[in-house]
Amino acid sequence: MSTPSDSPAKPKPRPPASLFALGHSDLPREVESGGIRWEFAKLFKHDFFAATALYRQADAPQTLAVLKIQRTYPLYGFPMKWLGKRVANHEIRIYKKLQGVAGIPKFLGNVGPTGFLHEFIPGTDLHSNLPLTPDFFARLEKLFADLHERHIAYVDSNKRENILYGDDGNPWLIDFQISFELKRGTRDNFLAKWIYRRFVRADWYHYFKHKTRLLPSSCSQSEFEKAKKRGLLHRLHRIFARPVIVVRRKFLSRYDLANTR
Repeated sequence: MSTPSDSPAKPKPRPPASLFALGHSDLPREVESGGIRWEFAKLFKHDFFAATALYRQADAPQTLAVLKIQRTYPLYGFPMKWLGKRVANHEIRIYKKLQGVAGIPKFLGNVGPTGFLHEFIPGTDLHSNLPLTPDFFARLEKLFADLHERHIAYVDSNKRENILYGDDGNPWLIDFQISFELKRGTRDNFLAKWIYRRFVRADWYHYFKHKTRLLPSSCSQSEFEKAKKRGLLHRLHRIFARPVIVVRRKFLSRYDLANTR
């Protein structure tokens, strides 16, 4: 006779389609941009905001690209495609403005109303087991400086997964959907400049935090001090975002997301 402990675990319910950018739909098996066909190879991520996957060029399979499609699926019946278009257009504009900057993937073209392709960068997320050097962080520092010179704050530098250690040994930045651009027409606007300066400070805070944690032997006392200076936006984020994250995790734990595309 079986005991309760011998019984198979009850499977978790399927997550609602509204939790995903494309609902329960898969990414397209094939897309075209600029007269070039690309074929699906591997899913990277499909969450509330966007779906991201690896694609191969149909006529040159060794050529790889990343397709990112911003949200199109309604949120419990409320249309969201308009938001996906705005976010996609924003990120596309940032990519185009940063073309030619070392450490920024090449923009390869639009795909549909909320999608775009960019160059695939072989590498891995920034972490402590990599052969990091002072030169790597010097190049990463220049990369942030190049963004700021073009009036763009990266904003998402707290996430190490957005900073790639390329197979070429160089730093690369991806995912600009929440980056902040101080546009030409707003550079005399006090509020816009204030927000931009706070985001730039946050970029540098996270840069020094990563450097002092991952390569402390190469850091000066000044850099350790800069890694302790949390700005206003960082403090507000910890106050207001943390409770939301906790609630979100509890909600998502009800579902078997590990096996959901």
